[in-house]
Amino acid sequence: MPSQNDDAHRPTRQRANTSAFTFGWRRKAENTPTPVPPAISAPLQWEALIEALTPPAVPSLNYAKSLATALGALDAHSPPPSLAALQPVLASLCSDDSPAPLQVAGYDILTAYLKGSGPSIITTTDRFSCLSLFIDAPWSQELWEARTRALQSLISSGSHALGMERQILNMLKSWAECALEALVRTNSMSHEDRLERQRSVESLTAFMIDLVRRPEFVSRLTEEDTAGVLSLWERLVDRALTAPAEHLNPSSPPNSPFLEPQLTTKATSPSKQSLAHRRHHSSTSLPKLSLIKHPADIVIDAYLTYLSERLVALAPNYLTSILPLLFRALAFYASPLPRISLSPGVQHQNPLEHEISKILAKLVVGPYASSCKILLKRHFFPCQETDVQVAVQASVGALRTLRISLRQVLQRRLVRAYIERESRVRYSPSGAPTNLNLEKGLMEGAWPQDENAAWDLVRFARVLSRAAKAWIAQEQEIPPNAIAPPKEEVLHEIAGIIKDDIQAMDEVTGIIKDAGQTRDERGENDDVDDEEVTAIGSVLRELVVYVRSVKTSDGSLVPISLNRRDGSSPFLVAIATILAQDLKTSPLFLVLPSIILSIADHLPDGDLTKLLVTMTERQSLSPMSLSWLDEWRSLLTMSSLFSPTRVSTRQHVMAQLQSVWEFVKDIPTYRKPLASLVFDVWKRHPAEELEDHHSLVAWNLLADEAVLRLVEKHAEEPGTDDCEREEGMCEDILVFLLSMARERQDDEDDNASIRTVESQVPSPPGLIPPTNTASTSPVLSRMTSEYPGTRDKETSLPSVMSLLNSFASSSASRSQSKPRRPTNDMPILPEPSPSPVVTPEPAPFFPKSVSAVIALVSVFSQLVFTPLALSYCSLWHAKRVFLHLVELVSTAGCVRARLTVLQFLMRLRVDRDHRLYYTSDEYDKDGNVANLAALINRAKAGPSTVEDLLRDDEMRRARARAPPQQERDGRRPSRGRGQRMEASRSRSRVPARIPPAMMLWQKPRDPLWAIPEVLSLTVTASDVSSEGMTSFDPMNPGHNETVLPLSVYLSKLVEIIETEREWEILSYILCHLPTQLANKHLFCGPRSKVVIARLLASLCSGIADGTLATKVERWPDGIISRDAQGLAFHTLTVLISYKRCFENVQQLHHLVEVFLLGLNGQPSTQRCCLHALSLASFELRPSMAKYLTRVMEKLSQIMSNPAMAVHIIDFLAIVGSQRALYANFTEDNYKMVFAVALKYLENHNRADGSLAISWALSQHVRIMSYYIVYEWFLAVDLADRQRHVSYIVRQLLLANSNKPEVDAPTEVAFDWLARYTYASADPRPARSTLDEIVMSPSLQAKSSEPAISEKTWILGNTVVTIRALARRGWIEVVSRRASGMTKFLVRAENVPMVPLGDVDPDLVSISATLMMDREDDGAEGASDETATEQFIGNPMLKDVEAALSHTAETSSSAPRPDPITGYVWSGSAPSQRRKEVSIDPSYFALQLSAYPDTKPVGRGRLVKDKSKIASFIRNFDLMPVIDTHKVGVMYVAPGQQHETEILRNTHGSPAYTRFLEGLGRLINLRGQADVYDGGLDPDTDGEYAYAWWDDIGQILFHTATLMPTNDPLCNSKKAHIGNDYVRIVWNDSGRPYRFDTLSTQFQFVNIVVEPHSRGAIAAFSNNLHEHEYFKVSVQRAPGMVEFTPIGDFKLVSAANLPQLVRQLSLLADWFVAVWQHTGEDKQRTEIITNWRARLAAIQRFRAQTAAADQPEEPPAGGEDSLAAQQQLRDFTAAY
Repeated sequence: MPSQNDDAHRPTRQRANTSAFTFGWRRKAENTPTPVPPAISAPLQWEALIEALTPPAVPSLNYAKSLATALGALDAHSPPPSLAALQPVLASLCSDDSPAPLQVAGYDILTAYLKGSGPSIITTTDRFSCLSLFIDAPWSQELWEARTRALQSLISSGSHALGMERQILNMLKSWAECALEALVRTNSMSHEDRLERQRSVESLTAFMIDLVRRPEFVSRLTEEDTAGVLSLWERLVDRALTAPAEHLNPSSPPNSPFLEPQLTTKATSPSKQSLAHRRHHSSTSLPKLSLIKHPADIVIDAYLTYLSERLVALAPNYLTSILPLLFRALAFYASPLPRISLSPGVQHQNPLEHEISKILAKLVVGPYASSCKILLKRHFFPCQETDVQVAVQASVGALRTLRISLRQVLQRRLVRAYIERESRVRYSPSGAPTNLNLEKGLMEGAWPQDENAAWDLVRFARVLSRAAKAWIAQEQEIPPNAIAPPKEEVLHEIAGIIKDDIQAMDEVTGIIKDAGQTRDERGENDDVDDEEVTAIGSVLRELVVYVRSVKTSDGSLVPISLNRRDGSSPFLVAIATILAQDLKTSPLFLVLPSIILSIADHLPDGDLTKLLVTMTERQSLSPMSLSWLDEWRSLLTMSSLFSPTRVSTRQHVMAQLQSVWEFVKDIPTYRKPLASLVFDVWKRHPAEELEDHHSLVAWNLLADEAVLRLVEKHAEEPGTDDCEREEGMCEDILVFLLSMARERQDDEDDNASIRTVESQVPSPPGLIPPTNTASTSPVLSRMTSEYPGTRDKETSLPSVMSLLNSFASSSASRSQSKPRRPTNDMPILPEPSPSPVVTPEPAPFFPKSVSAVIALVSVFSQLVFTPLALSYCSLWHAKRVFLHLVELVSTAGCVRARLTVLQFLMRLRVDRDHRLYYTSDEYDKDGNVANLAALINRAKAGPSTVEDLLRDDEMRRARARAPPQQERDGRRPSRGRGQRMEASRSRSRVPARIPPAMMLWQKPRDPLWAIPEVLSLTVTASDVSSEGMTSFDPMNPGHNETVLPLSVYLSKLVEIIETEREWEILSYILCHLPTQLANKHLFCGPRSKVVIARLLASLCSGIADGTLATKVERWPDGIISRDAQGLAFHTLTVLISYKRCFENVQQLHHLVEVFLLGLNGQPSTQRCCLHALSLASFELRPSMAKYLTRVMEKLSQIMSNPAMAVHIIDFLAIVGSQRALYANFTEDNYKMVFAVALKYLENHNRADGSLAISWALSQHVRIMSYYIVYEWFLAVDLADRQRHVSYIVRQLLLANSNKPEVDAPTEVAFDWLARYTYASADPRPARSTLDEIVMSPSLQAKSSEPAISEKTWILGNTVVTIRALARRGWIEVVSRRASGMTKFLVRAENVPMVPLGDVDPDLVSISATLMMDREDDGAEGASDETATEQFIGNPMLKDVEAALSHTAETSSSAPRPDPITGYVWSGSAPSQRRKEVSIDPSYFALQLSAYPDTKPVGRGRLVKDKSKIASFIRNFDLMPVIDTHKVGVMYVAPGQQHETEILRNTHGSPAYTRFLEGLGRLINLRGQADVYDGGLDPDTDGEYAYAWWDDIGQILFHTATLMPTNDPLCNSKKAHIGNDYVRIVWNDSGRPYRFDTLSTQFQFVNIVVEPHSRGAIAAFSNNLHEHEYFKVSVQRAPGMVEFTPIGDFKLVSAANLPQLVRQLSLLADWFVAVWQHTGEDKQRTEIITNWRARLAAIQRFRAQTAAADQPEEPPAGGEDSLAAQQQLRDFTAAY
């Protein structure tokens, strides 16, 4: 199309010069002079002019014009010339060879002659002669007007055309066609030329119409002439309608039929692109532009004028040519039709459109109505013989004609409804309506006479449907600059017909609503005709067929919105408007939903969702509707139902399907057809189609149907004999599910898998490898290469021990701690964050195999976890499905499906009665799965371990040490998988050969699982035990129908562990298997026993040989087989509890050996192995004793890792409590233990604080290091202890080498060594009968001898007090030191029993000597007072005998041991009576020496101020000589959760009672002198308590069941237990114990003991479970790191449980004390132990006494002077 302003730049063609005659004016101008005519002096007469113009004279233009003027001036008195005289002139001038101006002049002469002389003088012959001048004369812009005037004059406008009719018509047809052709030509022309040609067409057509208006002219025309005229009009109209767009009038373009208003006034459709040629604004301002018309305006106007004159006279057969033209013209001028209403609207129709409509209205209702209807319907269809545009115009016009007629019918319907409403509301007394606001014409036409002949949509529905179908079948291309193919105009008009009818329905409905009528009040005629609704539906169904075929430029479907009608074409907008009806009120609800669903692929998700909501509200999808199954078929077969853009639709469809299914589930009549429909539809779905979790409704429906069919089948045949018959729909569904589950489906990850050379593998986007250290990630700090033989032979590599030592000093080699780097050259950021946790988002879509697996799980769950489990048939089928599920673990079609099976199987558990259940809420209550997943970046782990705390600190240190370039590239990258192989810088060194295994690399699979898991499957009655299915039947261990073959499942897991290639599957098993194995009741029976042994052998051999997980093909970034092996150690730890399944002791030895091998691994693996070895110290003592020496050697190698400090210390503490483990230790073995503990002391005392752990943990490690030294030193035989003193002292001094003086803990250690090197005596003396008799002051009160005397000396850090009875010779020596108090009671043999001159023996000494070996019961009651009173005064022999006999009776009355609780200890600590005590003479000397004073002196300093001595001794003796701990013990009975009901318990289960027996000794709190009572008062807190002690510490257990319940809220119990740092909770509640169950501020650590399998009654209420295992877990306060060897949980046997828990409570109380003292690790303060407090008290006392005693001035003369010697020799000053 030319540009709009082309005309402005075109040169205007020069007009013809009519004032001068020139030949060849159309040819190129010549340079010859123009001939000048002879000058005429005076006007010539017409005779002279004729003569001058008669040939052979050269014609002159002036003469010709003068002749015409002269002839026109003749009047009636002037005789005109004869025509014969003019003939030569006319022939010459009007010749085709004459120039145009001369021809114009010739025709003007003829016109003037005919008008002047009148037609009467012209004969017919003359007329024919003159007519020859016009025949074969072509149309010319310069000549047309002159010729037309001449012709009109010749025939007197048809009055004198007798015999010339055909010739005249032929000339006019020729001229009209030529004139129109000249007008519609697209060549450039000026506006003047266009106006001239336009006027020519108008004149010629008007001339022709004027002729046919005359009866005398028409009467002489033949049928052929009439047909010719109609044919002319057909050609003219066709040419005009097909005129180029440039001829459109820019000021008033014809209206487009695409500008239809919408059905509702709220939205208006956008205008279609105007076909008018828009000219430049400068040209539109010209006045002449308003005169320009489109050729169609001229021709159509003329044609309508012609029809108005001739239509009534034309025969019916001419309708075949008339109607198509009218249709086309109507289509050309079609404008938007206004909304059908009662109020007169503003008409925006083109006048021509109005005239066309009137003519067509007359035709369709006139006498030719039948013929017109036939022709009308014919033109609905495309005509293959005509041009596409012509056919489109004809069809559009025909449809518009029908539409106008139908609108009249619809308007009458509205008028009737309005009149009826007004008649009901406002009416006169006569009943006639009043005040009708209607036009007169509307009222008159409401009930026409020919109403039965009126058209309606029902009559045309079928033909409209066929027409739409025919047009849709047409293959048409979209023309240039068009937005849709031409056929859409036809379809748009059909849609307009439907739209009018729907709009009329709405208007009628609105009128009726305004009248307040109900449906029952309205008449039958007022209801919507069902046939009309059906007709609308049939036409719409055909129209939407075309919508489904519409595509965009890129080949995608055209979107259609029902809310915002803005389609790509007017037709789509109209369709959207029609379909956007309010289905809640629209009468079209019966047909519209199915039609909308047929184009659902084009609709947005929101529109379909609203449709579904409405269908649901109107019960279209339930059995309440007759077509509910058809609607479901339409919904489920929607091709885009499972596309990503149909989330909301899919959700609503499946939600409604679920709702309907729940409704019909119990009604087989409805259930079975729906299930069959879903089954048929799902079978036809392509297997590769992806689904989301909403689609699981259909799969679960199939599962439900399979179960229901199975139940119905066996309801008739309850026996299990027919279970194997595979027939019926149930079997069909199961077979389908299995086939879909096994269908091989390559998901997105599989398709993305590629193999490539490692050096070209880019780093995965978004994952920047972590920066450094071994503690940063569990996959770092590899000591060896994953691929053997690939390590470079570099002699400069540091040794393993040097690396460990350097790492301990926070200067580890970067070559070993730097993580593996991707092989691309992208630099790593200087300060990258730690490796992000790979957390996959829940996959929105998954393969059908996953859905099939979920359906199978649903089948199994319904058969097992519902009352159906009571049927043996159900259990038979359940086991069959279970075996299929187990097999699908390895044979499912995709990895996701296999993973889904595992997600279900690995959540199976059994209770104490072996009843199967699926765990959901308590699946990972201990956090074991999450912690294991965090090791491989599948979960976000908090700072719960020491490694986590070290991570940030080590990264910070690494960034500070390494320069940016080194941080990016590194100097020695690890040789592990995924590293760039850098070339050697030395020419002499040959690069290592890259093995073939490293050359190929597969792209890692996107993570398919992560913690927390989002499961797609749901299980019926989760956490509910099955009523029929079990894992083992103790009463019938053989074949049983109710036993699930779990050994098959476990065997499958072993197979996968050995052969698996997918990391997603293997990692899931390794992370989840430990938790499942902890449910020991799950795998019972001989078959499971064999498989467990196989599992142990497989894991041990795989780890030992390094073959475990080596078959995995696609490793994630930063993960290698070493990580999988690290996870396997956690499974091996649980397998310790299955030791009875391993008949060969070598298996247990191999297990411990593998744990020992694991100490070579990464920190997380080392930690796991240390915990396992700690457990093995109790459970596998023979194997541990065999490998303990090697374990100690390995600990000495890995001890430099600060992350392992607390775990190594815990391990040594636990092993040290097991005497049988180290019974064969040698001196070197003990020295290794001391070396480890003392090395940690050295690291702690370093000034740089390089231990790199938290302050609280560092304090704990230091305290426990001293504890290890003490514990293991006591483990050495007394005779061998002195051999280790030198080494220990040296290491302690080395630990203090950077300090100006030895610190207090070391001083305590020296003092402690001095106490226990030469003796095994207790740290505090016990009160004995000898002491009571000999040293009691009351016995000597009436004696004549002086009272007992005492003196105190300070010797270094020792306070020695000596008390004596001068006469009797008894001496008491008390040595008070930091490590304890030693008391010696001796008698000087220099003092005889019978003094000289005395006859009575010393009865007190005699009785004391006799009672030396009698054990004191510790009671301080009446018996002691009675015995003492009898010795007051001068005791006689009989008094002594009576007192001794009474003491013996009192001692013999001690209670006997209780058969349940055991011996009740009372009095003093009985430890001294339970061990063999040996004392070396050196012990006595050391206790009375100044050791470890750094300035040894020969004598001490006598304390002279006795007042200070008394207060010091009184306070000092109150300080404990060992560490004291108090631990709470609570029993939680079944179902208990609240603290009050827990504290009220006064007894527990037998297992709990046996646990208490092993936990400590039951002591009587009354009269206790030396046992730590933990603040218990026998009068209010009960007389008994459990306690445990050794030479280092004591633990008092606040046992809630032993304490009386004094108040309803148990405040007295809570006052003690609530204030304990550590609490032991025996949980028989059957529920997880909440950490905050006991409301107290001291919420630090709970050691929870509970059965490994849940049960409904008190755990182990009988003796059948003597060898049962319990699960032990440790609950810690938020922010507290892991410090116990329990990890997430441990399974401990009942026999070893008390010892382990006691050790845990000891470790926990130590750590919590430090934690609390440091303000939860926020304050850098040191905790002071009891021994350090005693040392500080002695040092303070020494300082006080030294300041009080005035030092003697040194004598003059030096040391050898007499005065000096006198001062030295005078012992009275010091003694």
